[in-house]
Amino acid sequence: MQWTHGDAAAQCSVEVHADERRGVRVVAVVGEMDVEYEPDIELAVEAVPLTLRLVLDVTRLEFADSTMLNILIRTHRRRDLRILGPIPAQLRTLLQLTGILGHFQVCGSLEEACAP
Repeated sequence: MQWTHGDAAAQCSVEVHADERRGVRVVAVVGEMDVEYEPDIELAVEAVPLTLRLVLDVTRLEFADSTMLNILIRTHRRRDLRILGPIPAQLRTLLQLTGILGHFQVCGSLEEACAP
């Protein structure tokens, strides 16, 4: 499943990949993410059953503003969330400046994200 929204210059897409065998669903946010794309990402995240672990893939994220920060915080409060990295420098800086980077489990591979 994939959503794409925006013009060619600044575009964000959300890709959802299920791996029921491992009990995870990967939601990949690709491109430049801002408030315009919040409904798309929220829809993808909310569609993941609570019985599955949510892995948020940010490896192809080029830009994220405080909207992404809010999505991460809200999602982390509601469910088991792993972030698949490496986290892009701009998002990492945002998470460090706000002091919340350490609250998230950042995984270097999908295998690590799937581990208990």
